[in-house]
Amino acid sequence: MNCIGKIRLAGWLSKPGQARADNPIDYLVHVKKIALPLFPQFGLEPNVYYIPPVHVPDSFNRQLFGPGAAEAVRTYRNAPNDPDLASLLCLFGSTEMIVDRFRRQGDIVTGVDDKGQQVVRVPMNEPVHIRPAFDPSNQLVRINCP
Repeated sequence: MNCIGKIRLAGWLSKPGQARADNPIDYLVHVKKIALPLFPQFGLEPNVYYIPPVHVPDSFNRQLFGPGAAEAVRTYRNAPNDPDLASLLCLFGSTEMIVDRFRRQGDIVTGVDDKGQQVVRVPMNEPVHIRPAFDPSNQLVRINCP
């Protein structure tokens, strides 16, 4: 699987009564309820769940994702105040491997496969490096290009 936007997370969804909070897909679909099926009014069983877009009218999301869309958007927007949800969202686009379980330890989130082997480990906050425009060691001026 490949996604140009690198916004996917691959995994397996459990039945609602068997959902595990350490399973990333279960957490998004069953625990936090921010990943929703497209057109649930048709009664389809999707293999793909989506986090509804945040910059569209609620009526648009309700039509596409059903009555839980507005709450899903609110929960998603509150992710900075929910360290576990924020850490899970950091895994999006970090690997093309299937992530069976995830865990957060401080500001690090780790994803493991079904054998318990680590497949990805990412920080919740990317480091920021600010370099001065003039580099005295190389005697040059850095130019930012768009």
